[in-house]
Amino acid sequence: MKPEKKGKNVKVAKKKGSSTLIIGVVVLILLAGVAYAFLNSGSTTKKPDSEIRLPSYAYGNPITLKAYKYAAERPDLLEQIPCYCGCGGHSGHRFLRDCYIHDDWTYDDHASYCDVCIGEAIKLQEYLASGKTLKEARALIDEEYSKKGGDRTNTPQVRDDYKPILTLKFSAPAPTPNKVDLSGYSLSEGFRSIADGLKLTPAGANRAYFINAGMLAGTELESQYVRGYIQPDAFYGKKIIAMFSADFNIGSWLELQDLGYDNKNDASLRAHAEQGMKNIVSTRPMIYGHSENVDSVMKLMSNPDFMPTSYSTYEPMLEAVDYKSAGFALVIQQSNSFSDMNYLSLTPVDGKVELVRAYNIIDSKSIPASFNKYNPQMKGNILVIKMTGDFTSVDKENGIIDAEAK
Repeated sequence: MKPEKKGKNVKVAKKKGSSTLIIGVVVLILLAGVAYAFLNSGSTTKKPDSEIRLPSYAYGNPITLKAYKYAAERPDLLEQIPCYCGCGGHSGHRFLRDCYIHDDWTYDDHASYCDVCIGEAIKLQEYLASGKTLKEARALIDEEYSKKGGDRTNTPQVRDDYKPILTLKFSAPAPTPNKVDLSGYSLSEGFRSIADGLKLTPAGANRAYFINAGMLAGTELESQYVRGYIQPDAFYGKKIIAMFSADFNIGSWLELQDLGYDNKNDASLRAHAEQGMKNIVSTRPMIYGHSENVDSVMKLMSNPDFMPTSYSTYEPMLEAVDYKSAGFALVIQQSNSFSDMNYLSLTPVDGKVELVRAYNIIDSKSIPASFNKYNPQMKGNILVIKMTGDFTSVDKENGIIDAEAK
C-alpha cells in the first residue's frame, strides 16, 4: 500500500517580465499534478476489476465467491488475520491471505473447501463494514475461533504502520465495451446447456458450469455472472455468447466457448498460444484449456463414444431439474452430511429470478430441517428446491441454503 504524499507549497520569486511569471505558473501546475498523482496512488488498495480473474473453484457458491472477491480486493487486511483451520502446520500458510492468494498472485484452492477460511474472511469484511477497527475485528475473530477450539498455527501482528507483503497491482481499468446487440446470435444445436458441455468433457470433472450470456443480457444477473464467469471480450476481440468450464483439479481444466455464429471459417480469430495449453478456434464450440483436456474434447467431438464423459456422473441430478432452460447452471461434487454433489441454476423469468438447487442425497436423515420451509421435492434420490423472486431476496436465500447445507 503506497502512503499518501502531499505536495509542498511552492513559492515563486516575483520578478519583472511576463515570461518568468508564465514559467512560475507552469511549475505550479506541474507540481500540483504530481501531488494529485501521489494522493490518488494511495487512495485505494483494491485490485481493479479489470485485473481480477478468479479461478473457477471460487464460484462454488455465493459465499465462497464473496470471500475470494474480498481476498482479491483486500489481501493486505487478510495478511493481518491468522487462520484457525490448522493449515499453517501442513501447508505452511503464514496468515489467512495465503489460504486464498500466493505471493505471486496465483490463487490457492484451499479456502474453496474450508469453512473456517471462508467464515473468517466474511466476518472480517462484516466487522469492518460495521465500523470496527482492524484491531477490534481481529480480536473478535480470535475470541470466537479460540472458543471453537480452532487450531491457530500462525500469529500475524496488526500494526498501524503495516506494509503488505503482497504488492498490489494497479493499472487503468479496461474501457467499457460497446453494448452488443445479441438478437442476431444463437447457440449451436450441440451446445445449449450444461449437459452438452459435460458430454464433451472427459470423466473426472469435479465441478462445471454453463452460462448463456444472451439469456442474461440486460438482467440483474448479467453484471455478476457474465462478467465473473465468461472470458472478457478482449480475449478474442469478440463477445462470447456462451461458455462452459470444467475443473478436474487446480492444475487441470477446460473451457468451451461459443460466439453465437458459425466461427469455423472466421479468419479473424487467433488462438492463444501458452505453454501447456491449447486453444482451438476452428471448431464450434471453440476449446481452450490444458493440452490433454483439449485433445480429449477434440476426440469426443469426432466420436462421442470414444471415452467416458463427466455427464454420467451428474446425469441423475440433471434429469431431476430443467437444466435446458437455465441461464446459469453449475454442478459440483461437494460432500456434506446428507449429500455428495449439488446443482445450482439462476434464470431470469418475467423480470424476476428463478433459483433451483438440487442435492444428490446419501443420508435422508441428515437433511437440514430448515429446508422444509422451501417445500422441497424428492425426485428419486434427488432433493430439489425451487423459488422465484427479485434478485436480492433470491440471492439471500441461496446464501442461507448454502450455510445450512454446510
